[in-house]
Amino acid sequence: MDNDLASSGTHEGMLADAEGGRAADAVLRLSERDIRRHARARGPRAPITWILMRQAYSETRLRLKRKIRFRHRDNSKACDAYCAMRPDEFERVNARQAWANWRTIPRNLDGVLPTWPVTIVDLCCGTGQSTAVLAWYAAAGSRVLGLEYNPRFVELARSRSYLGARGGEGGASVDVRFNAQSVLDTFRDDAGQPLAERSVDLVNASGSVGNHFDTAATRVLADEIDRVLKPRGVAMIDTGDAGTDAGTLSAIFVEKGFSVVHSAKSHPLDRYRQVCLRKG
Repeated sequence: MDNDLASSGTHEGMLADAEGGRAADAVLRLSERDIRRHARARGPRAPITWILMRQAYSETRLRLKRKIRFRHRDNSKACDAYCAMRPDEFERVNARQAWANWRTIPRNLDGVLPTWPVTIVDLCCGTGQSTAVLAWYAAAGSRVLGLEYNPRFVELARSRSYLGARGGEGGASVDVRFNAQSVLDTFRDDAGQPLAERSVDLVNASGSVGNHFDTAATRVLADEIDRVLKPRGVAMIDTGDAGTDAGTLSAIFVEKGFSVVHSAKSHPLDRYRQVCLRKG
């Protein structure tokens, strides 16, 4: 096991629980100290102020030189803009989100991620940055499926190695796969087959719904999440005033029988919040 993880003890307990049985309360426990340490070791190394400055410059350059404007609440227009980007351009304008992923996602995983192998779907995964966080915290033997509209982003995501709980790369401990598709369509695996009903333990969305989904699109997404999630499964969905806000998103899922577990931000000043919901 990687020394960083072994020092916290959380994943040792996670793997032991997976081998010894599936107790109802066998869930991953993370302290803020654990989260910050892993974020520094695995996530972007630059200070957040520098990341924000570079992102603002990259976004302005993209808008002026390439005429690409991706900040649309209309999901179809946002998809068109992202498809016009090269993967390196996307990663420059997604830099703040990449930093936030290593803080927001584990704060929501704390206390809800089972300690045995699970199936995870990562929505609008881009070039695999949020997928890497999910693979890092998932138990060995888990499967992570990333769904992304832009085939070029998927190509880059597939080329990367994903480090899992036991320090194995290339799927040695966590099986990571991708499919190029709209998340407003039926979720499909890497072979193009529809995911079965009640076959997924956790669905994650980081940086998409809060920016590019209006209420109608979020309802469509919620229907499909509800279809694939197992009973007691978890949905962690980002929110923001530019797309679907936390109150609206929570109301949509509560109507479907979900309950709000908690929510998390990457930083107290972050404008975006990821809501964690459990299917009833």
